[in-house]
Amino acid sequence: MSLKALLRAGKELLKAKKPSATPTTGQQQRQITYEPKPSQSQAKELVTQELKNPPVVLKKTKPLQMGDDMAPAFGSSTYDWAMRMGRSKYTADEWLDHLTSTRKVNFKIFGKPAQKTVREQKRFKYDSGPFAGKEVSVSKEELFDSNLAVFNEAGDLTGGLLYAAKKFGLKLDANEVGAMLKLNPINRLKPIELGVNKAAQEAFEVSAKNARNTVRDLQVKYKDNDAIKYELDNLQYYLKADGGSLSRSALRDLNDTLKNLTKSGMVAVDEKKTLNKVIGDINNKVGPMQATKTRYGNETNYTLQGGKDYRETIFTLPEDIPTNASLRSTGGHFGDEIGNVNNIYHIRYDTRFTPDGKKVFMINEIQSDVNQSIAKSLTKAQQLSGEQRLNPFNADIELNLLVSQRGKMLKDLDDAVARNEFGRVNAISSSMKDINTKLKRISSQRDYNSNQKDYFPMVEADSYGDHALKYLMQKAARENVDYVAVAPFDKVSFRQGYKAGNERFYGYANGKGIGKKGKAVIPDVMSKNARFYGSQAGPTKISLSDPTKPYKNVSSDTFKYPKDHPLKGKEIKSSYHSSSGMNPEKGTKNIPEGDPRLYFDAYAIKVVPLMRNTQKTYKSKGGLVVDMFKPIRYN
Repeated sequence: MSLKALLRAGKELLKAKKPSATPTTGQQQRQITYEPKPSQSQAKELVTQELKNPPVVLKKTKPLQMGDDMAPAFGSSTYDWAMRMGRSKYTADEWLDHLTSTRKVNFKIFGKPAQKTVREQKRFKYDSGPFAGKEVSVSKEELFDSNLAVFNEAGDLTGGLLYAAKKFGLKLDANEVGAMLKLNPINRLKPIELGVNKAAQEAFEVSAKNARNTVRDLQVKYKDNDAIKYELDNLQYYLKADGGSLSRSALRDLNDTLKNLTKSGMVAVDEKKTLNKVIGDINNKVGPMQATKTRYGNETNYTLQGGKDYRETIFTLPEDIPTNASLRSTGGHFGDEIGNVNNIYHIRYDTRFTPDGKKVFMINEIQSDVNQSIAKSLTKAQQLSGEQRLNPFNADIELNLLVSQRGKMLKDLDDAVARNEFGRVNAISSSMKDINTKLKRISSQRDYNSNQKDYFPMVEADSYGDHALKYLMQKAARENVDYVAVAPFDKVSFRQGYKAGNERFYGYANGKGIGKKGKAVIPDVMSKNARFYGSQAGPTKISLSDPTKPYKNVSSDTFKYPKDHPLKGKEIKSSYHSSSGMNPEKGTKNIPEGDPRLYFDAYAIKVVPLMRNTQKTYKSKGGLVVDMFKPIRYN
């Protein structure tokens, strides 16, 4: 194949298959995920297909929708920025100038003046649509996750499609760059929700109420028969399941008690039929609820008691990651529930209320088991340099462009040697070594004992924290929930023992971080999203427990900061409601709705209708494209 033909290749670069829609947040939401073609055929198509040059029709749609008519759950503002390049083809350098902000910096080496090029993050504003006037930026992490451009720690372009395009003079149009952004693995994350389905919960409550009423009538009828009353009392006890649902053990005990009662011959035949019918109805209604049973709702070290409708969502990438030590990872949690599907991060949250009755999704925890250790051990620049953390997705495209040139390189090398052009010999040899190194790395799994780290998208805590918040904002907007809040560090996380990462990540009710100074990660992410969506974020009062159940068992925790902390020696006393009910019992306190003792402060963002729409995948703003700041660490 001629070099000219190769340079013209790429018009139909990375065509994605037809988007597949999968349910995610709420019945009306659909998340479009993009399925790449098999790697070998995809790369072969890029390298070998001889293409004509039909007019470029830009795939422009509403903001963040990435060229699709059906709105995805998450979208890319970088895609929108790429479309602004217009219909022409551009060189890699032109694309780099569009996707980054470049400036010259003067400095001195050994007292002599010198100059270097610094690439910073590109910022731009939407000029129309719902985000008109809002500033966003092109994230280096998005360029890396898409394998569009990889920069080393010095800021040099060292990998990705733009690297190969620059090496061989390939020009690309906006659709080709946009296709790479769509094939970013973050666009194929799938949420798995654990928790009670609202319709299933309501159906169960109706059946349970009918059963309790039936048993209550029989209790009155047989109040003087101790044997029957004993069994009926047991039935009533198991029907009053704490939290509104039956555990498997309680359901088993309920059925055993019913068998004892109906087989004893102590109740009439009609009453047996009635009992069998109502308990059978409960058994049928429990099934759909148990199918999505949560895992950690009763783990009080990680969950603040008192919330309603506790739920867990796990974001997964159900694909092999060929350059990782294991092709798929379960992460440290939810392996039994979701299987081996690359657990990227999880959210645990429940529903609470403001003093004026507004609903609140309160975050108990956001955690990424697979990325925590990586974020701790690598600087931001190291995470995205492509050396210690290798992203295999779409890398075959770059490699096949490079491989296709090896034959020509060998001929050029022979020619350079014959002509004694040693500078050219060294340049060609260096390029071939680079190709061979990349080939070896991309075609094999990493050694467990190597210094390299596994690749998973959204390595930093603020990245997956932002993604989790946007997921909950969209879900809240679709379910008519008014706020999304985060449990303050001194309310839940301190129960695990002091961890600076938790203090920095969750922060306090005023949004501050370590030592109640600076900015905490999640409150800061909330504030930035509030500005982007025209909303508000700040301290908000939310309920410790269900306001409709006035009798509370009040408990408290006491924490003391460690000796090396800015607040060393200071104690915090945090109250919580271990349970609540409708009737007074020994040890309970009457704390009715509206009582100030019912509420505590948490940092929250107000949900607005615009949040129902497609969310921006990456943070609106971030650091430099090339920076040496320490990473934000979690735990």
